[in-house]
This record gives sequence, structure tokens and C-alpha cells, in this order.
Amino acid sequence: MANNEMKEIAYGEAVALNWTQAGDGGSSVRVQLSPIGEFELRDGGRRSGTVQHCSKAAFAALVENWRAAGSPDVLVDVDHASAHGGSTEAAAWCNALEATDEGLFGVFNLTPRGRELVENRAYRFVSPGWTLSDDGTPLALCSVALTNRPNLPVKPVVNSGDAGGRDPDDPNNTKGNPEMETSEIAAALGLPETASKEEILAAAKAMKDREAQAAEEAANAKAEQFAEDAVKAGKIAANAKEAVKAAWRKSPEVAQEMLNSLATPAAPAAKLPDFNAGKKPQALNAVAPGKDATPAEVYNHYMAMPEGAEKDAYLAANAQAISNGYEAVNKK
Repeated sequence: MANNEMKEIAYGEAVALNWTQAGDGGSSVRVQLSPIGEFELRDGGRRSGTVQHCSKAAFAALVENWRAAGSPDVLVDVDHASAHGGSTEAAAWCNALEATDEGLFGVFNLTPRGRELVENRAYRFVSPGWTLSDDGTPLALCSVALTNRPNLPVKPVVNSGDAGGRDPDDPNNTKGNPEMETSEIAAALGLPETASKEEILAAAKAMKDREAQAAEEAANAKAEQFAEDAVKAGKIAANAKEAVKAAWRKSPEVAQEMLNSLATPAAPAAKLPDFNAGKKPQALNAVAPGKDATPAEVYNHYMAMPEGAEKDAYLAANAQAISNGYEAVNKK
């Protein structure tokens, strides 16, 4: 420890407080301090970003260093408070260390306060504080903290005496009984409890596909209504409906803003009443002129008559007057 006293303390990854209580029900518990692996240091200190090489060999050397220093008790506090100038009250004292294939383990002798925090699940994870070599290998354990800020996807607090070793708060606790898990899922999907994994997956996929199809149909119906309303409001022409529907499917908000930006068409100008409506047009001099009619009047009446036998008879009876009328009308 003497060569490491001046080194900066780093805080390892927070791991689940998996602990095993001594058979006598006392305050001594065996706790995993760190798993095997490589973890980026994210404690905000000068060496933040350093990769910590947490191998079995590194932990074995750390344990040997601890023993060589006289196996001193290591303080277990809350949230590394003592390292930041805060309270040095002990939640436990770590008085044994061991390196295994699963990582670094320690034995905590819990104080009354620490036992309360652990058993009441007020704190569910632990985080070691240690010195690191230049390449990021843990060298000496300086402290341990109870914390609720895990950085690893590990299970939370598990007491081997509770729920058959499974944490009732752990959403994955059914993994200890896969048959129960699959039977419940099968029942929820309307399948028999004996359904196979493949049948469950197929049913889940079919349900997902039905939901996606229903959502697609609902969206298309809304887009169609939106475009139809725009046509009725005179905002767009009927041949622009498909483009507006596509715009709505992409973003209803943008499509609405686009329509709002279009000017509302002006109301059509009022039309004057048709005073001639309902009246039949009459040809000039359609009524036969009397005996005192001028040749021009006779001619005009003839020209206004429809083709047929009656017009031919009128021409035969008034040939001279029609001829004179032609001359009079066309030479004016």
C-alpha cells in the first residue's frame, strides 16, 4: 500500500449487492465487489475514461497486496462519502477478500446502520474504490460504498434466503422458472399453456402484424378524410388529393400548415338575374303582316318563317312583294 498511497483513488463499476449471509444469521455477509471484465472509469476524476482491466489475475494480485499490508479492515460507507470529505460512518467493514473466476469478493461485517440499509433495500448496489496502475489495472482496495447508481446491467440486491434466490423486484425473476413464464405468455396470446416457443413467437408476430395493419388502415382513412376536406374547402384541386394524402402521412402537422398557408378562394361574383329566362325568342316579323304591310315587312316575315310547305305557299302568294322587299332591305 505504501507505493500506492499517493495515487488517485478510482471508483469501479457499481455491481449488484449479491450477498450471502452467514448461516448463524449474524451480520457477516459475503459480497461480490466487482465482476471480471473491462470497464470504463466514469467517476468524473482525472482518469475518467480509463479502461479498468478487472481480470482474475489482477484481483489475485490485489488480494495478495492486501494481505501483505496486514489484511486491514476496509471501510464500507455510503455513496463514497468519506472519499469526498463527507461522513466516515461505516455501513460495514470489509475484513476478507477473495479472487475467483466470477470476480472480486469480500466479506462485510455490517454495522446496525448498514444492516438496516441492506435488509430494507435502501441501498442495493456496491462500488469499490481502488488505486489503478498506469494501464488501468486495480492495485489496492481503498474503500467500498453502498450505492444506488449501477453502471452494469446486473441483477439488484439478492438475498440467498429470499424467494428461492430470486429478487421479487427483479423484472427478470421468472427466468428461474421458464415453464411458468411461457405458459403465462401463451395464455395471454390465447394459446394453450402447452404451446411451444415457436407457436408463441408465431402468435406474437401475427398479433403485431394485425396491429400494424390496423394502424396503417386508420392512418390511410385519416389521410383520405383530410384530403377530401381540403378539396371541399376549395384549398386544392381534386387531382392533388394523392399528393396531399402523402404529405399528411409523412407529417400531419406539416400538411395542415401547408393548407393553412393557401389563400381561401374568393366567393364567386353575384350574377344578375336573367330577365329573358323563360321567354321564347321570337323571329323578326314572325306574325304575318296585314294588307297594308310594306314590301320590307313582307320580306322579313318570309325570311323568319321556318322551312316547309307553309313558307313555300307564302312565297307563291307574295312573290312580288318579297322581291321588292329584298331590294328595299338590302339596298339601305
